[in-house]
Amino acid sequence: MKQVLILVAVMVMIFSVGCDQSNKIVTDMELGRDYLNGSGSLNDAVRHLKKAKDTEQNPTEARVLLAVAYFYGLSTGDAIALGQDAEYKRDGQALASSLGDAELQAILDLLTERHRYHKGAMDAIVAAGGNAVPVLVSAFATSLYTKIQDEVEEMLLRLGQKDIIPIVDELENSSLTEARKIKLVRVIGKINDLSSKQKLVNFRQSASGALQMEIDATLYQLGEKEYRSGLIAGLSDSDLEKRRVAARAMSLIEKSPTDDILKTMKDDDIQVRLHSVNALALHPAKTALDPVLNLLVSDPDVGVKQAATVAAIKHIEKGYGKGLAKRLVNMVKELENPDDRLRIIKLIRTDRIRNQIKVNKFENLEYQIYEYMESKEQNEMVKRELNFLLNDLDGVE
Repeated sequence: MKQVLILVAVMVMIFSVGCDQSNKIVTDMELGRDYLNGSGSLNDAVRHLKKAKDTEQNPTEARVLLAVAYFYGLSTGDAIALGQDAEYKRDGQALASSLGDAELQAILDLLTERHRYHKGAMDAIVAAGGNAVPVLVSAFATSLYTKIQDEVEEMLLRLGQKDIIPIVDELENSSLTEARKIKLVRVIGKINDLSSKQKLVNFRQSASGALQMEIDATLYQLGEKEYRSGLIAGLSDSDLEKRRVAARAMSLIEKSPTDDILKTMKDDDIQVRLHSVNALALHPAKTALDPVLNLLVSDPDVGVKQAATVAAIKHIEKGYGKGLAKRLVNMVKELENPDDRLRIIKLIRTDRIRNQIKVNKFENLEYQIYEYMESKEQNEMVKRELNFLLNDLDGVE
């Protein structure tokens, strides 16, 4: 009898649980979130999120997702297909403009999760206008948002193109570190809006060190050429951060100071050498080709070597590699590092060097390349690239 009673009790419990589950109410918030994440139509997501915004005790998530949904629909063209384009623009802009810091922060958090509505989320933040600037600046160059630093900068650039003043005003924020302010000044330079000039001049008076030099670089970019000499002098400054800023600024300098830039090729800092060689790629000079080639094969950093490869190609394309073919072929035969040989082969495959090889019948460089490939090269990747090079040479008349 006891067993029968136990069995009946268990059946009642199972039936009760089943009833509880079947009677569970699915909220508009849950439906709207699920539909936006891909389980239903965008129109249904918007409909449920609008209801949730008005009925949820804490409407923050509903407001955030609804704003994202509007701009997601606009970014994909779904709003037009649904005949809701005007409504989504009107209601989306109104909602985005009313979002507070916590809500904008929540959208940033969504961006780190890489949902399908990624661009729509960015558009919603940008639509918030100047209200979004402090939130974005707080996220700029912080480890919590490492994965979306490119997106944070893009949104700041888009906001700055509409109104740069709120971004410039953030430089007065005492909670920002100098490193973050340097990055912010760099963004201001990319926006390149003359209306920021006077505020930068004013802020410069209280700045120092690398931050002041970054401001000088931006002011130079905005037309204040009197800062040129100070930026060049910064290349040899004892302060590492100032040298880094100065080296980066060399890409902006008109009438590039090649001799001063070449002196940084021996700097102990990777960033200084990298920024300097990038500047040489933008401003090729006859005297720079040899130092760049030396950097290409001798620098301890792979990134600097890659940048030197690009710079060397730019110099060759500019016509500064006259008579270089024989030297490059010999370098391929002599260099021990196969990656270095691959970089030199990239230079040889440029039109100007291939033409030199075909013209130089006396040295028979094409045969030298073939002979080296067949008898001495052991690295398969290098062999493949040499074979491609020989095929290229067959096509040169």
